[in-house]
Amino acid sequence: MNKKIYNFTAICLFVVTLIGTGCEKLIEIDPPLNETSSALAFATDNSAKSTVSGMFATLSQSAAQNINLTVQPSLQADDLRFLGVSTTPIEIMNNSYTRISTFPNDHWSTWYNIIYQANLIIIGLEKSTTVTPALKNRLISEAKFVRAYSYFNLVNMFGDVPLVLETDVTKTAFQPRETVANVYQQMLKDLTEAKASLLPDYSASSGDRIGVNRFTCSALLARVYLFLGRYLDAEASASEVIASNLFKIVEAADMGTKVFIKNSAECIWQLSPPINPINQYTAEAGTLLPSTYTVANIQYRVSKDLTDRFALTDLRYLRWMNNVTIGTEIYSIPFKYKYRNNVLAVAANVSEQTVILRLAEQYLIRAEARARIGTNLTGARDDLNVIRSRAAATVSTSTAQDILIEEIALENRKEFFVEQGFRWFNLKRTGQADAVLGALKPTYKPTAKLLPIPLVATDANPNLSQNEGYK
Repeated sequence: MNKKIYNFTAICLFVVTLIGTGCEKLIEIDPPLNETSSALAFATDNSAKSTVSGMFATLSQSAAQNINLTVQPSLQADDLRFLGVSTTPIEIMNNSYTRISTFPNDHWSTWYNIIYQANLIIIGLEKSTTVTPALKNRLISEAKFVRAYSYFNLVNMFGDVPLVLETDVTKTAFQPRETVANVYQQMLKDLTEAKASLLPDYSASSGDRIGVNRFTCSALLARVYLFLGRYLDAEASASEVIASNLFKIVEAADMGTKVFIKNSAECIWQLSPPINPINQYTAEAGTLLPSTYTVANIQYRVSKDLTDRFALTDLRYLRWMNNVTIGTEIYSIPFKYKYRNNVLAVAANVSEQTVILRLAEQYLIRAEARARIGTNLTGARDDLNVIRSRAAATVSTSTAQDILIEEIALENRKEFFVEQGFRWFNLKRTGQADAVLGALKPTYKPTAKLLPIPLVATDANPNLSQNEGYK
């Protein structure tokens, strides 16, 4: 059989059995490599770097990352309201999705596609004897970071998932689900190993913050430790990032225009714009911002439950929302990213890029970790007030543990509204989802905390069990 045909057939088999999509979709991306072409891909420094760049391009161009990781969890939680008539956003907002819902397919297929590419890079480079050793270690570490990030999103959407660490479809096609705890352990292993081999700056990416470095790993480690309840480790990892002096909180005067731009001082990791890396706008803005501010054109608005929690002088309310009065009602539109297409961004001479990790999160991770540990409540309050002060919000004066934990949770919601699934994931992490969403949404059920495993995946893999509530 022609090697190219064999290669494409093999990856279609892998994706149909594990990911749950069809060969047609794979025409849109470069097919993974067979044994011969894999050896060529990792034969030289330049070819290896190009292969890793392709993995990052797949991530940045995927709708699962550049739109759905923000919009859909914000609807599942209580940050965002959909005002249109499309059935899928309404289903997501009402948490009324079922086992035949199709929107989870994109998350499942995208994250496993990226994991497959990361596995291919790790295995291919480990076998390579011709790539410069220092570069080889760095590229393997970048792939491990991306694999850990992908699994973080998968387990927070689906719970237990198959833990795929190789590319042999005869071994992976019928893998059962692995426990969330064991998947988290793999994340920690990947991130710890990656951190040891990465540079402490952005020189590998020519200064651009789309690159992954040692502190990018520390930032994601801090998040993972927080989700695991390992508060001492979360505090230590966040402190590494804060003390690095690579990043700084954008000042209040500039927070409306300089937090979500390319190479923002506050940004730890961001991704290139969709479709074309020279674009200057984000897909999120293209989805959330209306073409004109009329009732007929506004599809998404920040929930009143959230806007009511902001003081009217809070700069996040004033700068990160576009508050439009129509008749007697105020419509608050998510406005962290301000240009809905490239023409508008170019005309304004502004380059926006999707921010995945930023310094504000590290301050709030450390604040929460310190508050929960309970031995440095003053430090917890001071970290909280770094974020409140920047937003011109009233600073906290409390050193009571329970009050600080509540204040930090509210600050997380205000700071990261409609951003990368923060609210949805945190509601579940802290065990508040049922109480909060049950009181707001008549259609909410506790089983909605996890998405259904796509039917096409469970049909293809008899060892892949379905989540409760969807059987």
